[in-house]
Amino acid sequence: MSKLVVLNSVVCYVLAFLLTTMLHEFGHAVVGSLLGSSPVLHHNYVAHFDRDVLPVMDQVWIALAGPLVSFVQGLVLLPVIRIRRGGGQYNLFLLWCMLLGFGNFLGYLMTGPIFTGGDIGKVHDLLEVPMSLRVILAVLGAAALVWVAYFSTRPFLRFATVTSQVDSPSSRTAFSFRIIILPWLIGSVVITLLYLPVVAIVSIIYPITSGMVFIFPWKNARRVEDVEALGSARLHALGWPWYVALTLAVLVFRAVLAPGIAL
Repeated sequence: MSKLVVLNSVVCYVLAFLLTTMLHEFGHAVVGSLLGSSPVLHHNYVAHFDRDVLPVMDQVWIALAGPLVSFVQGLVLLPVIRIRRGGGQYNLFLLWCMLLGFGNFLGYLMTGPIFTGGDIGKVHDLLEVPMSLRVILAVLGAAALVWVAYFSTRPFLRFATVTSQVDSPSSRTAFSFRIIILPWLIGSVVITLLYLPVVAIVSIIYPITSGMVFIFPWKNARRVEDVEALGSARLHALGWPWYVALTLAVLVFRAVLAPGIAL
């Protein structure tokens, strides 16, 4: 039964990751198309053939579009997660989408001072942002990301279906390992394979490194008490509609977007 919980969370995680990636890149592509950068949308990047000749602020908006889409994704889903407690795969999928949306935006903000090839790093360079301000924004981004991670501890634990899964520090840690850490590790391998071929080194290291923040809710599970077990029995069953949804998403990601779509 616990193996199906892991499987179902892996499916939700990979599906949420692919959706977050596609929405992020779609944001870049749409804004680029509106501003005249001649974009070609791919599965995990956008090629802008005329971006360099655009005004600086147009280039800034193109670079910001993806992270802002991810931020809105997380922001919209945050109150939803507060309301929808426990449940089945749909709620688990929404929780992963919320985390990955915030993680995408805040991760770029956090790495802005050192990773100039990233979206926020490009914005910093284009606007000639002072290093002191870049560092301040990075620290704020890191603090916000840690808060989001800690906040997610209880929502993940509420997917327990029986109280015995969350009634002690050891049981909570074990359950959060199955529903958070294993899906992240297994899902990262799947996503890395789907990201091939290597266009930029970040596309290979991002799937695993972006999830390191999930260690916080896993470790924090020991300290969270009075957790309600509100998980649906469907988490312990084969979720065929979700497996079909993931298969379709993979087909779109690889067969449609990977070759590129000119906008």
